[in-house]
Amino acid sequence: MAEGVKPATQKRSRETRDKLVRALEVELRSRAFDQISVADIAKQAGLSVGSVYRRFENKDAFIPVIFEIYQARLMEFNSNPETQVRVEPEFGLRQALHTIARSGWEFLVPEAHIIRAAHLYGRLRPDLIGDEWDALLEASVEGYMKALEEFSDEIKRPINRETAELVTYVFSSIYVEKGLYPKDGPGAIVSMDGNKFAIEMAEFIYGYLVTEPAS
Repeated sequence: MAEGVKPATQKRSRETRDKLVRALEVELRSRAFDQISVADIAKQAGLSVGSVYRRFENKDAFIPVIFEIYQARLMEFNSNPETQVRVEPEFGLRQALHTIARSGWEFLVPEAHIIRAAHLYGRLRPDLIGDEWDALLEASVEGYMKALEEFSDEIKRPINRETAELVTYVFSSIYVEKGLYPKDGPGAIVSMDGNKFAIEMAEFIYGYLVTEPAS
C-alpha cells in the first residue's frame, strides 16, 4: 500500500477512497497536481474535506497513487491483445520501429494527464515513488534489447545495452517533450501532429541503427 494512504477496512471506506482517486484524475485532466487542493478533490468527489483526510494523510499521499494508476494502465495496455506491440521480423526493422512509436503514442494520448503527473513527481518526490520508476526504465531497456536482437541482420550498431539505452532514451524523450509538454520547451517548436511526429522519430532511430559506427 502507498505510503500515507490509510488502510480501507470496510467496503464503504474503499468506495470513498476510489471516489477520491477518480476525482483527482478528473482534476488532473485540466490542471497540474500542484494547482489542485484537497478541497478541490473533495468537491469533485462530492465528499467533505474530512473524508479525504480519513483516507489520505495529506495531498502528497496521492502521489504514489498516481504512479500506481500509471502502472496499472500501462500493464493493461501492454497485455491487451488489441494494443499489445508485436515485433514481426519478417516486416523489417523500419516497420517494427514505426509500430513501437505508434503504440507508445496511442497509449500516451488518453493517459497524458496521469503520465505527466507520474513523470513530474517521480523526479520531484522520489521518496514517495521509491525505485519503481527506475524499474520501469530498466524493463524498457530490456524490452528494446530483445526487439533489436530480432533484427541483427539489419542493424549495423552493436546490439548491446548501450544501444538499447539510447533507443529507450530517444523514444522516452519523444513522449516527454512532445506528448506531455507540447506547449513548453522543445516540443513546442514542432508543428506536425503527434502520430506523424512519433513516426518521424522512429525514422531517426532507424537511421541510427542501420548506420555503421564512426571508426
